[in-house]
Amino acid sequence: MLDAAAARGYPIKVVLFADEGDTGGEPEPLEDTQTYAMTLSNDLEATGSLRAPVLIVTPHRLGLGGKQPRHGTPTPITRPLAAELARGLPLAAKVDGSALARTAMVAVRRLAAAGGHPLPKRIPPAEHNLKGILGAAGPREAGTFGRPWPIVAVVGSTLLLGALLVVVHRRAMREPEPDT
Repeated sequence: MLDAAAARGYPIKVVLFADEGDTGGEPEPLEDTQTYAMTLSNDLEATGSLRAPVLIVTPHRLGLGGKQPRHGTPTPITRPLAAELARGLPLAAKVDGSALARTAMVAVRRLAAAGGHPLPKRIPPAEHNLKGILGAAGPREAGTFGRPWPIVAVVGSTLLLGALLVVVHRRAMREPEPDT
């Protein structure tokens, strides 16, 4: 769903919080979801420009921050605009990941349509790849794990060092101590 939205020009960010265990023990995202969404979007805006909202889904509240396209222009989401956009969006039926994800999917569809980027009726299931998740990784980070040579180099170096230590230890054990 998120890849389909991004492909249509609506790169929304979504966070799901079922309970405080998902927030690192911080109660704010669950208690004041809207303020947390706005704070999070401000932090993300500092690292790069947001062209679509940040949506936070909890069992009892939704929070929106960032920007929502309006009349072709990204408009910062204020509390009144967040309330307007969230009006009519469903809340999760249960406190579990699947219910939160279903809520997020409905919200993403409606928000994308409201922003002028309607999603197709049928979106094929995600493929088993991490391209969408790791798309922001630099080429160096993404390529290193695909090649076996770094692992071979580390294992080889470790074996060589171990062999060297064994040889040094055996020599030290064979040589008699000098008399003083």
